[in-house]
Amino acid sequence: MRFLKVLGLAGLAAAWLSTGTASAQVTLKMATLAPEGSIWMQALHDAKTEIEASTGGAVKLKIYPGGIMGSEKDVLFKIKTGQLQGGGFMGYAIGKICPDASALMFPMAFRNYEEVDLALEKMRPFLDENARQNGFVTVGWTEVGFSYAYGMKPIASLENLRATKVWGLDSPMLMDLFAAGGISSIPANVTDVLTSLQTGALETVFGPPTAAVAVQWHTKVRYYNTMRLTYSIGGVFFSSPGWAMLPAQHREVVKAAFDKHCRLLTPKVRKSDIEALDYMRTQGVAPIEETPDVRAAFEQIAAVALQKVKGAVFSEESWNLLQQVLKEIRGA
Repeated sequence: MRFLKVLGLAGLAAAWLSTGTASAQVTLKMATLAPEGSIWMQALHDAKTEIEASTGGAVKLKIYPGGIMGSEKDVLFKIKTGQLQGGGFMGYAIGKICPDASALMFPMAFRNYEEVDLALEKMRPFLDENARQNGFVTVGWTEVGFSYAYGMKPIASLENLRATKVWGLDSPMLMDLFAAGGISSIPANVTDVLTSLQTGALETVFGPPTAAVAVQWHTKVRYYNTMRLTYSIGGVFFSSPGWAMLPAQHREVVKAAFDKHCRLLTPKVRKSDIEALDYMRTQGVAPIEETPDVRAAFEQIAAVALQKVKGAVFSEESWNLLQQVLKEIRGA
C-alpha cells in the first residue's frame, strides 16, 4: 500500500514536471529587412530549424522578414519595448548595437577578403563586448559585402568622380570621405535611385553588386570601378532581456546554431557578389581597373575623414585594434 502511495506521488510529480516543461517553452521573436527567399533569410531559417530540433521544441523562433516590422530603427524600438527579442541586421542598427563595428566599415579600411576574415576573427571578442555593453548578445556576424562605385560615365579617378552627379546615400562615413575629397553629392532615398539614374539626376551610385543587380541599377550604369570602397558587416543579436528568457541549458545551442549558419552564409554572399559582377559585364557594364595611384588618392582623403569620425562614430580603441591587426596581416 505504501508502495502504491509512493508510486502515486511519483506519478503526480511526473505530471507536474511535464506540465512545467511544456509551460517552459520559449518563443523568441526577431525581425530583419532581408526578404523572404534571400540567402540571408535562408540562413535564419536554417538556424531556426536546427535550434527547434536540438531543443526538442523547447525553444521556438518567430522570424519576421522583409521589413514587416518596419525599418531597423523601428525594430530596435520594438526590441526595447519587448515586442521583439532580436533581429538580423545589416545597416543602421549595427551602429547602434555595436558602434565599434563601424571601424571595420570605414571607407578604404580593407583591401581584400583575407584581411576582412582575419580582422573580424581577431576582433570578435572586442565587438561582442561592445554589443554587450549596449544591452545585446551577439549570436552571429556575417557579411553584407564590399561596395563599389557604378557610373553612367567612366569613374577612373577622384577628378572623374567630382565631375559626376554623385548619390548622397545614407552613409555618414562615406559622406565624410566625399567631403574630404571635395566631392559634391545629391541626396536621394534608395527607392528613388533607379528613377534618378533614368532621368540623369544621378550619374554615380554605390553599393554591393548583389544589391545593385537586385534593384536594377545595372540597367542604367555603363561602368564600375573595381576598387572596394567600403565593407559592410551584418549580424544577429538578441536583447539582454530577450536572451534571459532562454533557459540556461539552451543558450549555447542557440548561439552555436546562429554562429554556424552566419559563417556558412558569408561565402554564399561572396559568390553572389562575384556572380552579380559577372552578370553586369555580360550586360555591358565595363570594369575600370583600380590603380595604385587612385587607391592612394582615396586612402589620403580617407585619412582626413578619419579625424572627424574616430572617437565620434567609433572608439579610438577599436580603430587602433583594427590597425594593429591589419599591420600583422600585411606584415608592415
